[in-house]
Amino acid sequence: MATLDQKSPNVLLQSLCCRITGKSEAEVAHQFQYAVRVIGSNYAPTIERDEFLVSEKIKKELLKQRREADAALFSELHRKLQTQSVLKHRWSVLYLLLSLSEDPRKPSGRVGNYGALFAQALPRDAHSTPFYCTRPQSLALGYGDRSAGLSASVGTSGISSLGVYTLNGPTATPQSLLASQAPQSAAGGGQPLGSRLAWALPVSCSPSTALATLATRPPLGPAVPSSRAIRPRRDGEKTREVSEAALVRDILYVFQGIDGKFIKMSGQENCYKIDGKVVLCKSLRDTSSRLSELGWLHNKVRKYTDVRSLDRAFGLVGQSFCASLHQELKEYYRLLSVLHSQLQVEDEQGVLVCTESSLTLRRLLVWMYDPKVRLKTLAALVDFCQGRKGGELASAVHSYGKTGDPQMRALVQHILSLVSHPILNFLYRWIYDGELEDTYHEFFVASDPNVKTDRLWHDKYSLRKSMIPSFITMDQARKVLLIGKSINFLHQVCHDRTPPCKITPASTSADTPKDAAELLSDLEGAFQEKIDAAYFDTSKYLLDVLNRNYLLLEHLQAMRRYLLLGQGDFIRHLMDLLKCLLVIQAGMCSVWTTTLMDPLLR
Repeated sequence: MATLDQKSPNVLLQSLCCRITGKSEAEVAHQFQYAVRVIGSNYAPTIERDEFLVSEKIKKELLKQRREADAALFSELHRKLQTQSVLKHRWSVLYLLLSLSEDPRKPSGRVGNYGALFAQALPRDAHSTPFYCTRPQSLALGYGDRSAGLSASVGTSGISSLGVYTLNGPTATPQSLLASQAPQSAAGGGQPLGSRLAWALPVSCSPSTALATLATRPPLGPAVPSSRAIRPRRDGEKTREVSEAALVRDILYVFQGIDGKFIKMSGQENCYKIDGKVVLCKSLRDTSSRLSELGWLHNKVRKYTDVRSLDRAFGLVGQSFCASLHQELKEYYRLLSVLHSQLQVEDEQGVLVCTESSLTLRRLLVWMYDPKVRLKTLAALVDFCQGRKGGELASAVHSYGKTGDPQMRALVQHILSLVSHPILNFLYRWIYDGELEDTYHEFFVASDPNVKTDRLWHDKYSLRKSMIPSFITMDQARKVLLIGKSINFLHQVCHDRTPPCKITPASTSADTPKDAAELLSDLEGAFQEKIDAAYFDTSKYLLDVLNRNYLLLEHLQAMRRYLLLGQGDFIRHLMDLLKCLLVIQAGMCSVWTTTLMDPLLR
């Protein structure tokens, strides 16, 4: 052992086995072989490396065992450890301790007895290591396929000649087999050299002999830090390793509908896809795909607003709908600007590893949940409102407000208040002024300019039923039609120049979307009262004008007298004319009755 470098990985690994198990070098041969086999494996972690989550889980386990004092002590020690640079990979150490405590074969429920658990777990399945993923038989590629793609590479030798693993994950340093191991390569079927070397060492072999054999190779070089597992390359395949920080930066661009370096929009599949040459573990790839959905939703809403905002025929209601969508996108952009600024701060500070405050894909997935729900609602509205305008568009938005989700209902109600604002302005100008300025045919009252004044009441104004909003009943729509029709009849037919404000006192109109929202929240109360009051006042004034200026009742009396319905002369003259016919019919009835009754009487 004196000839070996005391800082070499071989000696350090043996010392770790002796320290954990509490046994001598000769007694830890089997554990040492297993440790070499684990380090030389191609297993990759299947969990997200988040130090905060692991520490929280450890504290929860301690609290479950009613060890509040230990949980507080652990928090304090973990806080002190974060302020020091003793360990570079704190997450791996914490996860190792957590995995040891969760081993189902542990003799006791105490979390602190890690040494005994590790000694028992070493010769068995590697459940206590974060690198354990699955058994070799269930891997996507066989060991022969993996070693075939790696054996042509040139590198150094060591405990594992196929991959140097750090506590943050495996790094891509494939190395070729030495010529002296050629027979073992054929017999090993393609296992990693570290695993074949560990199995080749007999159980009775002392650690000194094993270390002396391993020491004939050059020591391990420094491992390149990497936070993600890398699958081996196939022949002719060019792959790239991508860090999570680079993915986060790409995702922030995708959120705005901008193609990133590794995540781009696929025109054929109409979705954002990660570059096939990028090497990512399944969890990162799935998380990135789920986050990329926000970019697709953003593009859908943004494309609708950009196209419709330039369409003047879309009308005031449609422009209000686009304005509400722009308002929601503005809030979405504000959130993205906060995330960009945080990422910029991390870049300026030179943050290279994930900390509790750094941006990660998992944190983005949590923070962007509510914006994603809102964008989904907006995208659904965009789909449902295609080809609609005016009152029909307002009805489509109103139908989406009938949901049990309070956040979604509040969002739809806010959009509806903006969309219905032009409609309520049309309505108020119609019932209080009799004016109808509906250039794009959005209001539910239609006017025919070709109709002459003598047919104004019957033919000039009508209801456009497709444009009646769903929050306005048919009875209310008919009253609205009659109110405006009465005002125009007074002005154009009766030539009454009384200002509309004298006919009916105009109440406060929906000057702002907030006023419209308050009015829509009480359709059966305040809104109905306004319609009824305007209908009663306008109808009453119209009858007064007809009676006072045009003697409507006198004209009706004259028509009645003309028909002789008021004096009874018409009925008397009618009976005189029908007298002969009635006498003849009475005689015929008596003859028929006698003829029928004679046989019965006899």
